[in-house]
Amino acid sequence: MSIINSDFSPPWWLGNGHLQTLLPRLLYRKRPFQGRWQTFTLSDGDMLDLCWHEHALASPTRPLLVIFHGLEGSVDSPYVWQLMQAAKNQQWDSVVMHFRGCGPRQLNRLARAYHSGDSGDARELLDYLRQQNPQRPMLACGFSLGGNMLAKLLSEKPAVPLSGAVVCAAPLDLYAAAERIDQGFSKIYRRYLLTPLKQKFQRKQALGIITAEHPLAKVEVSSMRSFWQFDDKITAPLHGFASIDDYYTQASAKPRLKQVQTPLHIIHAKDDPFMTAAVIPTANELAPATTYELSQRGGHMGFIDFQRGHFKSWLPDRICRVLNQFLTP
Repeated sequence: MSIINSDFSPPWWLGNGHLQTLLPRLLYRKRPFQGRWQTFTLSDGDMLDLCWHEHALASPTRPLLVIFHGLEGSVDSPYVWQLMQAAKNQQWDSVVMHFRGCGPRQLNRLARAYHSGDSGDARELLDYLRQQNPQRPMLACGFSLGGNMLAKLLSEKPAVPLSGAVVCAAPLDLYAAAERIDQGFSKIYRRYLLTPLKQKFQRKQALGIITAEHPLAKVEVSSMRSFWQFDDKITAPLHGFASIDDYYTQASAKPRLKQVQTPLHIIHAKDDPFMTAAVIPTANELAPATTYELSQRGGHMGFIDFQRGHFKSWLPDRICRVLNQFLTP
């Protein structure tokens, strides 16, 4: 177990956490590759959308990187496709798992959706990928919500078939994250993220996916303004939690980090506007094979540098350097 200081050091004028968070959305608007789409059917009959970025020449031993996006993210999120590009430069294949209702499908078949501790779908996918690729080294990276989910998954038994994993900008303490996003300038992100969640829930009500007999059939979400409200009235009961406290307690990965057995590297920025100091673990809270890397700058999945007259994301190459260490015997 170790806690290390990051070497990410942007110029002073890129030192604002909000600027770092917003810049990727302005700089990188279009995914530069098509990808190959696959529908993955889950054991409960629901479906997930997978998007692959592969080399033209297949190899049964080429490393495979599995990526889990953040809240309402997709393969079109800059942090996802940039990592897929970096993985291809490493001669790896990659695939992003879209959580239920994300990606091109938009709505999933069942009333339930996804949440910060929703590790069951990822476990199903990883087991399937191992069956299909018995000789491939498998790696994983999770961002934000997907990072918390991945860290929680790595703490559970049986162990998943991964050589190593990286978690970036994960809200490891959901109580702290929900409180932080209700404060100051961070409220702008709350509306951006909460609006599509409410719209999807309303569409499911209108289409009868949430049936008239469902306990949440008549719940009105349009007036909800905070994640506390949405998670209390929708996320928790929709996914079988007794209360919002039960959800946040069971889904937060931070209390479980000591149980992680897979090699894990966690990257956080201290100026992340989605986080507080409460998400930062102590060395005693980490498992022996876990490293926690803390940067003073970077925002929420930003980590934008400026080199030779061009903006450049530091994160994809850093993730690949770490993952390469897990592949070394």
